[in-house]
Amino acid sequence: MISIDTPSLSSGAQVMWLRPNRALSLRGLRWAAGLLAGYIMLVALVSSVAGNAYAPFFALVDVTVVVLAFAAVWRAGERAERITLTDDALEIARFPAARDSVRLQPYWVRVRLQPGGAHPRLTLVSHGHALEIGAFLGDEERQAVCKQLEASLARLRLPDHQQDQRTNP
Repeated sequence: MISIDTPSLSSGAQVMWLRPNRALSLRGLRWAAGLLAGYIMLVALVSSVAGNAYAPFFALVDVTVVVLAFAAVWRAGERAERITLTDDALEIARFPAARDSVRLQPYWVRVRLQPGGAHPRLTLVSHGHALEIGAFLGDEERQAVCKQLEASLARLRLPDHQQDQRTNP
């Protein structure tokens, strides 16, 4: 999911948030986990009545693993990247680990959509170093981010008198 904040008049900064798409809300995820756990316990109860004495124990282990897996998937979906473009810097901050922030000089940054495995990789290249962004996005979203960043960087590189003409027709 991509959200773009338009530049404010005072700061002129453009902020783009990149977040993975979620299939379910937290409430939906809890319902799905609860229904699955209930079904597992029901099958274990029927198996126990049929003579399998170990079924409830293995069902508890199974439910625990399923709930932990759902929790891990939910936490992985909380990650996000904030891309801030100002006249002086292009900053990429990754969340929840905000210490993973990178600051680049926007004039030298090139946006590349490079083939890599099953999906293209969206990279920012500057001074011989490449930084991948939006790894959790779909192919169409990566292309949209690529076009948006290229357009924003191209607009920023224009001389001041041409920027005024493009923003005020």
